[in-house]
Amino acid sequence: MRQIGRYVMGEIEREAKAKLRLASEELEELIRLFSENIKQSKEVFKNKLYELRKHAELFLNNYSLHREQIILEINQNEKKLGKLARQISKKKFDTNAAADQLIEIATTHGEIKNNYVEKRNELEASMNEWLKFTESVSEIVTLLHTKSSEWENNARNLGISYQEIADTSIPSEFQNSRKTILEYSISILLSAGKREQNDMMSFEGQLKDLMDKTSNEEI
Repeated sequence: MRQIGRYVMGEIEREAKAKLRLASEELEELIRLFSENIKQSKEVFKNKLYELRKHAELFLNNYSLHREQIILEINQNEKKLGKLARQISKKKFDTNAAADQLIEIATTHGEIKNNYVEKRNELEASMNEWLKFTESVSEIVTLLHTKSSEWENNARNLGISYQEIADTSIPSEFQNSRKTILEYSISILLSAGKREQNDMMSFEGQLKDLMDKTSNEEI
């Protein structure tokens, strides 16, 4: 009997250890999945932000160069206007030539302004792309939320695995042992010559109280 008992205990221990190994593998898989998803999400997020930064820097640098060029052209046109002002300040000047120069200066002024407006519009249009910095954060949050559903499912299965290892059901040996004890009580009473129903019920009740005192449920 002792050998059988040791065998049963060994089986239970081996089975529990095997289940614990499986649960441990599930745990490592959950950690691996989480780490991999975070790493992939980080790369997607980082690449998106770097792309937006590159786009913003390109437009801002180009706009700065164009703005500098435009200011230079305005100054050059101003110089022509100053030169014309000095000619007009003389008592006698060629009015036709002055008019032609003024028209040329005004035309250049309009061209410079139109060029500036065009570049400014391009910059303002590109600014819409910069709003995607916030959009990128929203996208990564959505992606992580989607991935988290899988993490939660794996974590739930992991919890169930550990619950299944913890067998809280009452071993059948309790019931078998209980029945044997009650059967022996009858044999003992009969051997003692006590055949009265009251004696049997009293002894049986005493034994039941002793066996069931730790629980309100009958085993």
